[in-house]
Amino acid sequence: MQKRSPSTFKQCLKLAWPISLQSILVTMLGMSDIMMVGHLGDAAVASVGLGNRIQFVVLIILSGLAAGVGVLSAQYYGAGKSERISPIIIKTLAIGAGVLFPIVLLIFAFGDLIVGLGTTDPVIITTGAEYLWVTMPSLGFVVVVMVFENALRGFSQVRLSMALGAVAIVINIALNYWLINGGLGIDAMGVLGAAWATFIARAIHALLMLTCLAKTRHSVFPSKLSGAQFLNKSQWAHLIRLVWPMMVSFGVWSLGTFVYQLIFGRIGTQELAVMSLMAPLEGLLVSFFFGFASACSIMVGQRLGKDAFGAAWSVARGFAITAPIVTLLLGIVMLSLESLVFMPYTNLNQDTLAVAHDIFLLITFGTCVKVFNMTASMGILRAGGDNKHCMLIDISGMWVIGIPLTFAAAFYFELALYWVVLITYSEEVTKAVLFAYRMKAKHWLRNLTDHSVSAEPHSS
Repeated sequence: MQKRSPSTFKQCLKLAWPISLQSILVTMLGMSDIMMVGHLGDAAVASVGLGNRIQFVVLIILSGLAAGVGVLSAQYYGAGKSERISPIIIKTLAIGAGVLFPIVLLIFAFGDLIVGLGTTDPVIITTGAEYLWVTMPSLGFVVVVMVFENALRGFSQVRLSMALGAVAIVINIALNYWLINGGLGIDAMGVLGAAWATFIARAIHALLMLTCLAKTRHSVFPSKLSGAQFLNKSQWAHLIRLVWPMMVSFGVWSLGTFVYQLIFGRIGTQELAVMSLMAPLEGLLVSFFFGFASACSIMVGQRLGKDAFGAAWSVARGFAITAPIVTLLLGIVMLSLESLVFMPYTNLNQDTLAVAHDIFLLITFGTCVKVFNMTASMGILRAGGDNKHCMLIDISGMWVIGIPLTFAAAFYFELALYWVVLITYSEEVTKAVLFAYRMKAKHWLRNLTDHSVSAEPHSS
């Protein structure tokens, strides 16, 4: 990375690799469900893929909330005010519960209708709704984990999260094998077995996180909170001003990814199965660099909290240049291992696999642009609270450019799936130009620890 001292580079790697590994493990949790129902056919893969995409919309909205904790945690830590983060965590969990509860009720009442938006296949609608009824409530456990993980990352503490993530995926895979296929007195449950495996693994993950933090009396774990602290209006206002653009931005983006999935599903069951296979594979590649974007956010945030604006800009510029280049190199490695990547899906229809191979090539190189956008948005701009502009850029790229062009390609011009997927990247190219411009403007160079997210930016 450009003009970095060895200590800065070492700090980057120390933060990034556990977060990247943990993010890969989280992605593999979703992959394991799809991989382990692969032998049940295209309909099972499409059901789990569509159910996961619907969950993904909600999960990303809630991750926007958790990301706000990470931004504040990093800046409070940099400013030497670590004790202020635990009241923020309580308020964040309360907001998360308020957001998730009505969504879960909606899924219980209209799950089949929501799944039916993405396919006309009655088998997929039935199994997809059953999958959602079990897995959607488990997002409550995920919120708890995400909030504390982001708080710990702000303190540059990432190894506990990585270790617990590894435990969760081992539990999930073991339960998947058992409940999907049956044994030890349990009948084979198929897709529903994958759903219960996910629910149980997420519950254990959250319980382990809370237990570890409570036993060590970690400063991010709220030991007590007075009513006055909880009702502190200035803290609520500060938190809400920071997180609402992030939640809206993340939500609009995740809803857009669901719309893309609806488009693919309406083209045909085979196309939906192909994109259900590709989504976690693409996610795996992006997840590798999620750690570097998170490390960027932590390092930039800590420097902003110290008013070290020049150092923050230097770190940000180095990450923005390096991330897409390394992504390209990793993509080339993945292409060379293509046969191993597709090994779990050999039981699928050969036509489905042939289309998937073509899409895999496209996604490998398109991910370079996605990683740049992720680094610029999550790692740099949001570290300084520049959330409203990120929200506007996300909305413009996806809803003004990407989705209309993709819809036209699929249903007006009736192009093959390869070309439809290629056109979806018009969104990423648009966003890359806008994020680069915003980053260079340096309006995001701000210290947020004074409870004034609208403070004037620093120009360096």
